[in-house]
Amino acid sequence: MYFSIITSQIFILALLALVGVVATKLHVITEQIKNSIAALVFNITLPFLIITSVSHVEINQEILNNSILVFILSSLGITLLYLIGRISGSILKLEQKKRNIHLLHTMFGNVAFLGYPLFSALFPGGEGLLYAIIYHLTQDVFIWTIGVFVFNSSKKVKFSENIKHLLNPNTVSFTLGAIMLGVGIEFPEYIYKPFYGLGQTTIYIAMLYIGAVLAQNPMMKAFKKPEIYTLSFNKMILVPFILLLIIELLMKFTGIHIGEVAKTVVVMQSGMPCMAMVVVLAKKFGSDDLHATENLFLSTILSLGTLPLIYLLIQFF
Repeated sequence: MYFSIITSQIFILALLALVGVVATKLHVITEQIKNSIAALVFNITLPFLIITSVSHVEINQEILNNSILVFILSSLGITLLYLIGRISGSILKLEQKKRNIHLLHTMFGNVAFLGYPLFSALFPGGEGLLYAIIYHLTQDVFIWTIGVFVFNSSKKVKFSENIKHLLNPNTVSFTLGAIMLGVGIEFPEYIYKPFYGLGQTTIYIAMLYIGAVLAQNPMMKAFKKPEIYTLSFNKMILVPFILLLIIELLMKFTGIHIGEVAKTVVVMQSGMPCMAMVVVLAKKFGSDDLHATENLFLSTILSLGTLPLIYLLIQFF
């Protein structure tokens, strides 16, 4: 069951990208339309996805302690990914734009589109999905702060200019959603439904964009690039294993206890393949979106083997 859940989600991503490939080959998606798709995702659909997701998280008292630990461990996992990405990018001696993409794709995984349905199926009842959302929210904090700075680090701009990039539709949406969650405000149903529906189109539209990029740039070269295998090993095997060891040591020597479901979700979320949205953001910030697409392509294929491996390691511990 587990393997079929993973493969079905990857198949959905591939099918959506294929539509983008065919549409580009038939000149339905032109270069101008491709750029407009990236702008549409960044400025409209993604902000609605963020605010509807953040503002409607439900955390009850029973699993509050686990939720807090999940947030802390998620932050630790993403920090480990950041450090590993910095080190490997330097060792590989990648040029600046590729190094930035290497770092961000090491840090950020496909935790929503692949993670949400995966944990919903593995842990029926909603607990697994709750922890998956918390990891996703933690990742959002990092991507709309550190991520934005990394994307702009290759440009010769002042610190104040980098700060301005933090003020965008996505950071505004995240902030508003967090405030709504904190004070217990929810959208009325007649507002929530259209906003939620619009936000849910993000992954579909983003995959059309990725398909358009794939159509213009053959991906077979990705199989010959050792830096992508290094990235995939670091983010999908090495760091999840290190994080799992840290969790086990904390429970053994400090008396801190984290539930089995929470532990499984945090470790596996840290080992998800590269985040699709990084490709769109790379285009938005003038970075190397082709290299980002290659990372996404190859890491997603490799995740067919790495995700079951991480799951088995968790069961062993």
